[in-house]
Amino acid sequence: MRKLLLFLCLIFVMSCKKDNTPPDLLLKSGPGYTATDVSLPPGTTFLVHMQMTKRADDLSALYTEVAYDISNVPRLVSRLYIGPDDRSHFEKDITVTTRSTPGTERWVFNVNDSDGRISKKEIRITVQ
Repeated sequence: MRKLLLFLCLIFVMSCKKDNTPPDLLLKSGPGYTATDVSLPPGTTFLVHMQMTKRADDLSALYTEVAYDISNVPRLVSRLYIGPDDRSHFEKDITVTTRSTPGTERWVFNVNDSDGRISKKEIRITVQ
């Protein structure tokens, strides 16, 4: 009897295990959108379309960051908190302009869910 009770408790605990899957994040490709690494002239504007879908928990925030040249530490460019009507699925166009000097830029697009899980996509721009 004791083993049966222990077994049932174990099954109950395992069934309560939280899903640790981060939200889905896709960068749309196609005419007018940049979704992969590319070389561009200085001061070029490009468009990134983000599609985010909740998996385990509601979407909560969208962050855009950039790191220049060999820097491993990106700086925050924009932050957007996702409203209650968009917490299951959200799409956003981000307009980005490359800097005016040659070098590399690493643009990082992040989406967070309400439990703190993060999905990231990155585009490397060679400005030449």
